[in-house]
Parts: sequence; structure tokens; C-alpha cells
Amino acid sequence: MASLQAGPEFGGAARDFCNRHRVLLLSVVLCLAGVATGTATAAAMLQSVAILEPALIAAGIVMAAACCAVQTRHWGLSIMTALAPVPGLLWAAPLSAGSDYGAVPFLAYAVAFTVGALCAHSTVERALDRGHGQYPWRAALAAILSTAVLGALWFVGTDGWDAAAQAVADTALSVTSVLVLLPFGASLLSFDESFVARLNRVRERRQRRLERLALVGAPRWGLSFTGIALVFLALGWFGAEPAMRTGVFALALRAVSVGLTVAAAAAFVKGWREGVAITLAVSVACLVTLWLTASVSYGRALHADVLLVAALCLVLSLYGGRRALHFRLRGELPAVAREGAIEKASAGQVFAAAGATLSMAPAAVIWPELLPVVAGTVAAGVGAVVWAPAGAAVLELLVPRHRSVEELYASRKKSHA
Repeated sequence: MASLQAGPEFGGAARDFCNRHRVLLLSVVLCLAGVATGTATAAAMLQSVAILEPALIAAGIVMAAACCAVQTRHWGLSIMTALAPVPGLLWAAPLSAGSDYGAVPFLAYAVAFTVGALCAHSTVERALDRGHGQYPWRAALAAILSTAVLGALWFVGTDGWDAAAQAVADTALSVTSVLVLLPFGASLLSFDESFVARLNRVRERRQRRLERLALVGAPRWGLSFTGIALVFLALGWFGAEPAMRTGVFALALRAVSVGLTVAAAAAFVKGWREGVAITLAVSVACLVTLWLTASVSYGRALHADVLLVAALCLVLSLYGGRRALHFRLRGELPAVAREGAIEKASAGQVFAAAGATLSMAPAAVIWPELLPVVAGTVAAGVGAVVWAPAGAAVLELLVPRHRSVEELYASRKKSHA
């Protein structure tokens, strides 16, 4: 049995300490989480929460767990992944004071499940590749911080501030729950040789199917997909106009939001081209959501939903961008780095986005007005998997990177090796 160890992000000494005292640490963490969850659950019940919403979230959890099981082929890990966001949702429930914020709880769960699914993907990668998977905690934290800043920019002093604050709280606590509980739970699992052999066969079949997806990083196909993204951007901009504020201040606020997103993404993935491409994907997902919900408004949570769609797209996009950065730091050419990132990350991104979408399906069946938000989650997944790398390829073509003679020689020597 090859037991899964703590991820590399814990560092040398801290990782050794965690490995030596894993049972004690797990007991302490679970006790604290249990006390906090029980207290929050009691407070939420005192607020007379309707039974329908928890039932729909539970149905979504089942569908998300099934999707994760298809991805990982490990039911224990899948159930842990699907349940990990629930304590965080319960921790945030008392903050709502019994108010109804539409799709916010479902979208918050979807974002947290996305982080969990990426963690599960990295866990399986580490089991197959002996410790070479990358956990998405940096991408998750960067996305939550960016979402909080955007929420403050968009909603402070407006009627939607309560819903936006609840959305950020739900998402932050749910993601925290995933990042705290899932690594400890996954460390108790083991993966035998039969599981590794079976999943290797599954991964080979998936890689053959996803080989065509790597074409989005080629300049010719990148131009085509970026053009499609720009068409949706224009349609979303004009279609969402009834749902957006007007005036010079509103335009300036949008420009500041775009600038901050570009700067944050560029700093995180260490490349302004990738930052612009990620911002394009996020903008398309948000405008498509606003466009589709412009005629189906269901309360103040409308714009808060768009905020969480942005968070979902950011998590997926930053995760892929970070994987590409890993290859670039190894000396690979940017095009090769994008192709490697797509091959390594696309399966996790696709299943994470699919599970997040499926988790909202039961609620959308009962409340059809949530269908535009479900479509927004699909747009977020497509943006992260397709439009972000395609946009980076186009910008690379239009504004090539400056590379020194030593870098060019090293890359050429590596290609001939």
C-alpha cells in the first residue's frame, strides 16, 4: 500500500511534523471543526431555515460526488471532496440572519467544490506520479482575495451589499473548509497497485481524447477561439446593459475592475499576456451571466451571483496558469508550457467545472430562473479551459516575448536532446 502523504506546500520541517503527528493533528482539526459546525448548525436552525434549500444542496452534493468519482475512480476520495465544503457553508449560515440570497449558497458550494475537485485531481496525480501533483491552494486564495476586492468595489454603498458580503463569506468559509479538511482526510486514504494500474489506463484514454484540446494553444486555433470569446464578450456587453449601472462613474469602476484583475492575474502567473487572457475569460463569463439573467431578475442576489461566477472562473484559470508557469520556470518555451499545462490540468479543470455545474442542477430544476446562472458556470469552465490559453497564445503571437540568446540556446538544445 502506498499511503498518500501531505502535499509539498507544507514545507520540509512542517511536513515532517505533520507526518509524525498526523493522527493527533487530525483529531484536533476535526474536533474544532465539529464544534464550530454544530454551533453554526444550531444557530441556522434557530433562524427557521426552509428545508427545501438544504435538500437541494444535498441532491447537488450527490451529483457532485458522482462526477468526482468518474474523475478519480475512488469513492472515498469523491465523497470527502463533495462533503468538504459543507461545514464552511454551515459556518456562514448564521451570518445571513435568515435572509434569502437566491443562488448564492449553491454557487458558493460550486466554487468550493471546484477547489476540492482540483485538490482531488492533484491527489490522484501524486499517487500516480509519486508526488508531482500541484495543489490549488494558491489559486484558491488568490481567487477569494480578488473576489473580495471586486465585491467591495462593486457593492459598497449599494442595495446589493448584503448579498455580496454573504456571497464572499459563504465562498471564503467553504473554500477554507475544503483546504483544511480535505488534505487531512485524503492523507488517511491509501492507493494500492491495482488502483494505480486502473487509473493509469483511464488517464491514457483521457489524454488521447484531450490531445485535441491542446490545439487551443496553437496560434491558428487560438485566433479562432479568441474571436469566439470576443463575440460573446460583445453580445454579453450589449445584452447585459439593462442589468448594469450607467454613467461615467460606472464605466470608470468597470475599467478599474478590469485593470485590477489583469494586474492580480498577471502577478500570480508571472506574465501580463496570461493576465489579460484570464481577465478576458472572466469578463466573458460574467457578462454572459448578466446577459442571460437581465430579463430574469430574482432579487438583490443577481449581481452577487455574477461575483461568484467570476470566482469560479478565476480558480480554474489561475490553476491552469500556474501549471503553465511551472513548465516555463523549467525552461520550456511558452507554447510548449501551455501545451503541457493543458495536458496536465485540463482533465481536472473539466471535471471540476462539470461537477460544479451538476451541483446546481437540482436547484435549477425546481427554480428555472437559476438556469442563467448554471449557464454562467458553464461559460466560466469554457473560459478557463479554452479561452484563457487561446488568448495567451494570440497575445504571444502579436507581442512575442523577448528571450536571451542563452534561453534560446537552452530551449533548442533541450528540443534536440
